[in-house]
Amino acid sequence: MLVDHEPLGSAGEFRDGLYALKAQSPSTRFVFGLRDIMDDAARIGALWKELGVYEAFENLYDGIAVYGSRRLYDVAEAYAIPASVRSKLHYCGFVVRDLPSRNGQFVRQSHELPAKGPLVFATVGSGYDGYPVLEATVEALERLQTQIPDLLAILVTGPFMPPEQQAALQERATRKRRVVPQADNFQLMAAADAIVSMGGYNSVCEALAVARPLVIVPRATHKIEQQIRAETLAAHGLARCVHPSELSGESLAQALAWALGCDPHAHARRVREVIPSFDGAARLTDYLSQWLAPPASEAPVGRSRN
Repeated sequence: MLVDHEPLGSAGEFRDGLYALKAQSPSTRFVFGLRDIMDDAARIGALWKELGVYEAFENLYDGIAVYGSRRLYDVAEAYAIPASVRSKLHYCGFVVRDLPSRNGQFVRQSHELPAKGPLVFATVGSGYDGYPVLEATVEALERLQTQIPDLLAILVTGPFMPPEQQAALQERATRKRRVVPQADNFQLMAAADAIVSMGGYNSVCEALAVARPLVIVPRATHKIEQQIRAETLAAHGLARCVHPSELSGESLAQALAWALGCDPHAHARRVREVIPSFDGAARLTDYLSQWLAPPASEAPVGRSRN
């Protein structure tokens, strides 16, 4: 039983069912899948204490699979996981899709961009609250264009950005600056020289997987997960963080200047130093498989268990 993200449900609604399953089927193994950065650590700790999560780690769960890197974010320390439970922690690394197969020239050709010039890619997820980020990105690109005349850009609005906001961005599109509603973001990241993104897990992990310098504008909500992720990566030299309260064309231009000025090989080496691999799905599968082999007493006669 792999329970993802919320160990007992968002309000503890799965607690009784999970314990009932354990009582009725004692051989069932329970694993909690933990995305490394969930929210403010103190808030998560208080919530887990209230819901009985720490007791569940002791008495219900056999393992805790962490979708992240201990060097980047130590969940045991952050969430005050008891010493008696820490042996159950297993860092699988980040869970990322397979790397894109298309090369950068294909991407440029498909978007009718020149073959030469550094490429900036900007994404805001589904786009419903992403207009300020893309508006500031356009202003930043206009500032940088005077210093980098051949600068190129692709901005993806996302399908849920309001139509009037998409239209406003389209009006500022040029031959060197494309605005599209949807695209294969991972493919565009692999083709880009620098990336502007919000701080969601998938977007950030994909940018890191292709080792592109990243400028993060974390989403401004009651949860600070994205802010923590952005600040953590910035502290390790893997990104620049521009807080929403400080977002402007000027601040974003400064951050993008850093990204475009990075030595790509040195930046890739730094990413690999902090995050050695991005095969979290395969590592998770291997981790779970240790409990899938039948006990010796149940092994089929005459058939190897290896």
